[in-house]
Amino acid sequence: MEFIEQSHQGYATFRDYQTWYRVTGNLDSGKTPLVILHGGPGATHDYLDAFKDVAASGHAVIHYDQLGNGQSTHLPHQPADFWTVELFLAELDNLLDHLHISGHYALLGHAWGGRLGSEHAIRQPQGLRALIAANLAAGFDDQPLCRINPWPEEVARTFAQMAADPTVYNALHGPISIGRLTQIQVPTLIISGRHDQATPLEFKAFLDEIADVRAALFEDSSHMPHVEERQPCMGTVVKFLDEVCSPTVF
Repeated sequence: MEFIEQSHQGYATFRDYQTWYRVTGNLDSGKTPLVILHGGPGATHDYLDAFKDVAASGHAVIHYDQLGNGQSTHLPHQPADFWTVELFLAELDNLLDHLHISGHYALLGHAWGGRLGSEHAIRQPQGLRALIAANLAAGFDDQPLCRINPWPEEVARTFAQMAADPTVYNALHGPISIGRLTQIQVPTLIISGRHDQATPLEFKAFLDEIADVRAALFEDSSHMPHVEERQPCMGTVVKFLDEVCSPTVF
């Protein structure tokens, strides 16, 4: 899939802080833009950079660094109880409003980002058109994160940044528990890797409880099909978006 060069980045003011974001592609294309929610918690957008490829299909792609991470405001002295799912849901809502896409968008959340996206979808926001939850595993033991050796530079960059400031990771890392999945009303795609710690059986609640759901299993991937099987992963995402998201008319 051909990479789209058109991109711009900026900051959205959130409370007393700044959320860094980057838009690849054209938000006015008429196709549903895709917002990428990184994992961790406490990672950065870098390791999910490959999803910019989706913009070649006409769906603009928005990456951002969640508060406390990457190029967004760092708050190393905040206590653990400052960092909550509610905080990050509010930050996401603020970004959608800042970009003027709250009326028409899709979400792709990886690992912890999949939890965040699911919690957002449970609230049935009017503008959400589709949800993609990828690789929901939360602890890795001896399982690989990425089967490419050495890791791609953007993946290594994320982990270096997490090591430099583990504030959010230390506050929130743990098992990913998501309830009330029956309240997700939008078309949903579950992505997993055959060699990830989270097996398809662990997605059973998603597959059983969400009304409009489908699954994609990548046989040669672990926790990062977006880099381990980049082209087929991007193709799967674009096909799903094109199938379930109606274009808007400007």
